[in-house]
Amino acid sequence: MLRILLFVCCISMGSGGVLQASPFPADDSVLQTINRQPAGANQVQALIDYGCRLFPYQLDKSAAVFMRALRISRQLGYHKGVADFACYYMYIQDMRGQYLQSLYMLKQAVIIYASLKDTLSQVRAISYCGMEYQQMANFPAAAAAYLEALKLADAAKDSASTGMIMNYLSDVFISLGDYKKGFNYAVQAYNHGRRLGSNSRMAAALLNLGESKSREGNYTAAGRYFNRALELGKKAGDQLLVLNALTATGRVYTDLSQHEQSLRTFEKALLISTDDPGLENRMQLYMGYANALYRSGKHPAAGIYLQKTITLARQYYAGDELRRAYLAASDNEAAQQHYQRAFHLRKAYEQLNDSLVGNATRLNVQQLEMQYQSEKKDRDLAEKKLELIRKDLLLQRKNRWLGFIFAGVILILVGSFLIWQKLLHRHRLQKQQLQTLEVEKTVQVLEAMMQGEEKERTRLSKDLHDGVGGLLSAVKMHFWALKYERTFLQQDKGFNHALSMLDDAIGEVRKTAHNLMPEILSRMGLAGALELFCHNVSHSRKLQITFYTSGDMQRFRGNFELSVYRIVQELINNVIKHAHATEALVQLTQHDQLLTITVEDNGVGFEDIAKSTTGMGLKNLHTRIKSLNGHLTLTAIPGCGTTAYIEFNIAIMQLMEVQSSF
Repeated sequence: MLRILLFVCCISMGSGGVLQASPFPADDSVLQTINRQPAGANQVQALIDYGCRLFPYQLDKSAAVFMRALRISRQLGYHKGVADFACYYMYIQDMRGQYLQSLYMLKQAVIIYASLKDTLSQVRAISYCGMEYQQMANFPAAAAAYLEALKLADAAKDSASTGMIMNYLSDVFISLGDYKKGFNYAVQAYNHGRRLGSNSRMAAALLNLGESKSREGNYTAAGRYFNRALELGKKAGDQLLVLNALTATGRVYTDLSQHEQSLRTFEKALLISTDDPGLENRMQLYMGYANALYRSGKHPAAGIYLQKTITLARQYYAGDELRRAYLAASDNEAAQQHYQRAFHLRKAYEQLNDSLVGNATRLNVQQLEMQYQSEKKDRDLAEKKLELIRKDLLLQRKNRWLGFIFAGVILILVGSFLIWQKLLHRHRLQKQQLQTLEVEKTVQVLEAMMQGEEKERTRLSKDLHDGVGGLLSAVKMHFWALKYERTFLQQDKGFNHALSMLDDAIGEVRKTAHNLMPEILSRMGLAGALELFCHNVSHSRKLQITFYTSGDMQRFRGNFELSVYRIVQELINNVIKHAHATEALVQLTQHDQLLTITVEDNGVGFEDIAKSTTGMGLKNLHTRIKSLNGHLTLTAIPGCGTTAYIEFNIAIMQLMEVQSSF
């Protein structure tokens, strides 16, 4: 339960970084960007944010980033950075079970925040101290820390922190057996979460509400709270809350003797736990599942999960969970008549229980010791029977030759398998060679088609510009001559309108000629040519196209720039013909070794992308982009438009050295 609160606390109370349990690795380019920043408070905060992104799936790397933030803070004398480090490095230490070390650093952070008069951060650090005490099962110290933080939060009118601290106190009182007080604090925490509109906080409070009712024996009410927590956890998209809600629900089914439902619920939780690196959640899940197996009479399976729980509890220094695991394991061993192991486990439980929750009775230990003595006699008899069995095994060794024959057959099968694998590998190589030849042939055909298209576009461009464009210009000159020769035409609206339409026609012919053979590519580059093209299309149609580029674009080979230009033209033409859009966006960016192009529209979109991409036009577009070391991704939602995203790997492109001509 505490691990849920830890995650909620980081999301809500963190001053800078946001801890996100993401299975995806962080981008090292972020770290490179941070390295280029000047040493200062902003760089320290950026490092802490980056360390939170890495946690918990890249624990060592996250720890290294946090340590670097600490070193820079010390060099600069930036005391707040040192204190912030302690509050975030706590997560690393908790995963490693280093609670005492974490507690020491957190107490220093409290002193620093107090000297800086940073009350909100001081509340956070004191609450974290309470968490460390609670992890070590020091419940009185944990409650004292939480109450101190609650007083500061109330004085500062920090309602967000107040709600979480109340939930922490609820967890402490439930662990101490004061279920009524734990329930009351959980109700207040739930109300705070509801006012903030936080599904995660409400779900965490509901888990404590259900736990208090479960400990009182009101399993029906507990089940309702746990089910509601499960719904809110799913709604918030928090797998950790879902996992703990399933674990708690499984325990309720176990207490109600609904063993089949209990086992199914725990099995669902086990599937989710594979994505959770937190040891505490697995420990609680294993403990609940073991109890369900024990109550179902599946004692060997229960023993496996109890042993996993004990191992994790020792590794995690979780005294309360270890105490309960010892007791459950003792009962499970006794149920299997393994009285010696049951005796030792019960003894370990009694010792740990006395140190955590007071003096416990020794009556059950004495009973287990008597059962252990009885088991010892039974074991002596079993050993005598085992000796007789060993003698029988000596006689069976004469049949070893059967084993040699079996081994020979295995060797023959292995040899045959290796030969088959070799032939299969040769066949795969031949198939790959054929596929490579087909791809090369396709690229050659595509290049020939592109060259033919460009020649035809050049011819059409010249014909339009020199032929039709020249003819229209001559007609315009003739009309202007008539206008000045016959003065009455100067006031003729129809004649002037005809001249205006002629000007538009000449402009359209020039734009079409330039689009067919964009000379601007050689003068201004890819970004300038695309910006002009988008402007021309927007000028002459109802479709408004916005062009955006960031930074200075490098120049590439002429063939590459022309090919990219044609690809964008094709995508815009598709928008004009099929999308029925009123707005579109063309975005061109270059980052490191990637050139990316995004074409979006607000048109009608389409439903079946797989079917639409099999058309001849889009298929040729995919092939052309692939031949340029690129990749095209189409995303379409009916009624919401279409997005085309293209990536080109420009690492192998030969950059042009263009001298300034301006």
